[in-house]
Amino acid sequence: MNRNKIRFQLSLTEFVYNGCFSASNFLSVFLTAIGVSAGQMGLITALLNGVGIVSQPTWGVLSDRVRSVRRCFMLCMAGTALCAMLIPPLSLGEGLLRAAMVAVLMALNFFFHPSNMMMELWLVHVNDHPRLRIPYGSVRSWASIGYALFSLLFVPVLRSLHVRFVYVFFAVFALLSLLLASRIPPESEGESAARQRVRLRDMPFGSILGYWIVGHIVFEILYQIPFGWRVTYMVYALPEFGADSSLYGALLFVSGICEVPMLLLIRRLTQRIGWAWPLLLSVALLCVEYSLYAFGRAVPTLFAAQLLRGFSFALYVSSRYQYLHRLSPEGLEASTQALVSAVSAVAGLLAAAAGGFLLEALGTRPFFALLSLLQLVPGVFLMLLHLFGARRPPLPDPECRLFGRPKA
Repeated sequence: MNRNKIRFQLSLTEFVYNGCFSASNFLSVFLTAIGVSAGQMGLITALLNGVGIVSQPTWGVLSDRVRSVRRCFMLCMAGTALCAMLIPPLSLGEGLLRAAMVAVLMALNFFFHPSNMMMELWLVHVNDHPRLRIPYGSVRSWASIGYALFSLLFVPVLRSLHVRFVYVFFAVFALLSLLLASRIPPESEGESAARQRVRLRDMPFGSILGYWIVGHIVFEILYQIPFGWRVTYMVYALPEFGADSSLYGALLFVSGICEVPMLLLIRRLTQRIGWAWPLLLSVALLCVEYSLYAFGRAVPTLFAAQLLRGFSFALYVSSRYQYLHRLSPEGLEASTQALVSAVSAVAGLLAAAAGGFLLEALGTRPFFALLSLLQLVPGVFLMLLHLFGARRPPLPDPECRLFGRPKA
């Protein structure tokens, strides 16, 4: 295999694929533009999170069974493209057509939501591949660049077109991602691609629910509730700073670009501090970001918040999959990731249903002040998990320790 060629192909796929993510982040703007209230938006978001409860384990188990995250990623992109093309015409109607649009959004989420897990696991595989050893951050940084660039380009485009056209671009990026992924050799998945398919009854799912996996599930739930509210309702903070939704794309650009330096440094950073500390650092930066929404006054404060958001998200995403991958039972890596994501989606569903009404009841600034306090909780829990876990069965990988990690 040609290492540089595969790195280039994966980087290009990540770049284009994140055009889908840029488009998906305009969901709140899109729903607002077609007359959906904050309370209704919370219910729709809850339904979309509910789909994640089903889609994550479905695709995770399928990936472990066929031993190919690449193939599952391609199937997810095909389904995403088909659903995205249906949304613009359905959004023009009311009544049954509006209900059909929500149903298609749910179907889109069934395919698109787990595709990120597939791509991240693919990058973990090439990072650990005995012959490739392609650093995770060197490819993942192109995802952040693509996300940032496309988020910025959507701003002038959506000034001349209705925001519903963002789903046309969504479909185009999904199709391009499918085509690019199909050109990458299956051998890039390493040992996972070489294993034979297994039957469901032969997969030892019971081995997943140990101390460390269950503990990480709780951490993810506590982390995702305030983070999910931030993603859904951040657009409501803009008027508090005298800005409108046209600035939204520029803010996404800044946060995406700020992920890049952290992703490029993550390999050296984790060699020094392991895979658990970046999760804790991410929590701390998010708390400060939400505080800026609550107490800031000028537009530059919004851009400062995006810098923190970029650093924190890069720390989280680059360490989360690596950390959990090293805790997972052999052969059940995707199923473990899917279980964690599915349980988090349950919490996200319940939280999203209440988030819009909570925002309306408290007001924007008190809402984000509450988020800042809530985001502290997973950080405290993670420290307690590792403190009490010192006497538990040892971690499968010492690089995942928060305390007492042996020096390199």
